[in-house]
Amino acid sequence: MSASGFAAGRGVEIRGLRKVYGDTIALDELDLWARPGEILGVVGPNGAGKSTMVKILAGEEPATAGEIEVDGQPWSTQFGTERVAIVHQEAQLFPNLSVADNIVIGREGRRILRRRTTAAERAVMADLAISDVANEQLQNVPLATQQRTEIARALVRDAFVFLFDEPNSALTADESADLFRRMHALADAGHVVILVSHRLAEIVAHCARVAVLRDGRCRRIIEGEDLTQEVVAKELVVGHEATTGGAAARDVKDAVALELVDWTHTRRAFSEVDLQVRSGETVAIVGVEGSGARELVRSIAGFEPARGRMTVFGSAGGPDESTGYVAADRTQSLFGNLTIGDNLVVRLRREITGFAGSLRRDRMLAKAREARDTYQIKARGLGAAVASLSGGNQQKLAIAAAMTERPGILVLEEPTRGVDVGSKRDIYLHMQRYAEDGHAVVIFCTEITEVFEAAGRVHVMSDGRISAPLQVNHTDVESLAADVTRLERHHVRGSRAASASATT
Repeated sequence: MSASGFAAGRGVEIRGLRKVYGDTIALDELDLWARPGEILGVVGPNGAGKSTMVKILAGEEPATAGEIEVDGQPWSTQFGTERVAIVHQEAQLFPNLSVADNIVIGREGRRILRRRTTAAERAVMADLAISDVANEQLQNVPLATQQRTEIARALVRDAFVFLFDEPNSALTADESADLFRRMHALADAGHVVILVSHRLAEIVAHCARVAVLRDGRCRRIIEGEDLTQEVVAKELVVGHEATTGGAAARDVKDAVALELVDWTHTRRAFSEVDLQVRSGETVAIVGVEGSGARELVRSIAGFEPARGRMTVFGSAGGPDESTGYVAADRTQSLFGNLTIGDNLVVRLRREITGFAGSLRRDRMLAKAREARDTYQIKARGLGAAVASLSGGNQQKLAIAAAMTERPGILVLEEPTRGVDVGSKRDIYLHMQRYAEDGHAVVIFCTEITEVFEAAGRVHVMSDGRISAPLQVNHTDVESLAADVTRLERHHVRGSRAASASATT
């Protein structure tokens, strides 16, 4: 593995990088330097600009303004396409082709078919321990092997910059250790390696420096003795002030709405969870991907298999009509083929039906207008398509449709993912009022600021286990970030020492 053609010093330098999408500023004069021989960590809340930066470096998106240099030479789209490789959370290759075909595709030259790999390609495959599966279809090999295939493909086309974007959330501990060992090997060979991740323990263990992005800018580079999980966690929430006044600070003494006893995921993403949520409160479940947090929240809504005892308003069994759910991907909770108005009332039953189940169009229209106004959805009209709405208004539509049904328990995944500040404020207020009206709200969050805004209590998932509760109302956002980080500590997968001592 070599970074041929590049001096050993300067690496990739980004100066004043700016990217604007309409009224949204994704990157705002971003300055960043990634040098060969080390792994640079990049962290930041959702919307910080991490994904935009990655896409620009890879030549997938044009920058609005700014400069990128590679060892003192101007970066080009061709360089991004040919010599920047992204290793994704899920491999972005061709599942119906063999491992070997995925490595050589695009390098066939004038030949229609390339039946044999070159000696150099076979050497790369051997180094990455995928020679024995060269003829297997990619979809039939483990995810870790798919990622090594992605790395091999990048190496045979002489990639210089490797971007790892949340690469190990679905890997086992051994597979993660192997991935990090190979990342260190790439850095040691002179490549520029950038790791984007929410896993602070692994960021701290494997990165020489960590860049903290907020609002499209690099706010701080953390290195040396300052590079600890606590420092990184606090830096992620610096300057955040509650936009809604936080969740209600009252003590909740209402009846138990949801109770889980010995609740265990069928595929062991989490186990032996005991949890109570009372009417009138919002409880957040947090944890990095792979911790079991997302699966736990989805299981409450009936979208992940689990066993144990679930009681909903005193009735044992599982999710029923008393439970509503909005997915992290709002398109999964909306009907794209229906109008905005129809989406708002489609879950209602007796309120919009008449004799023999016939639809009462006047009642549907009145209910849709009421929901649109209550949840502040800005639309051209109720008869317009869902796609005509902005991202923030689509999210409000998905949550409004769930709340209009008035479920006793409302389950939300990342309720303000990908929305603007104004829409976030509106959504937090609606969630707070919904809980105060005697319902229970359970949310899965990846951002501490969202927990601080929306929840009165938070539980942290780590390695499939749930923590004792943290009371959000009695702390500040930086202290909350430190407490959550402490509880998120888990086995650091593939430490630097292990990476240095392991052999291929």
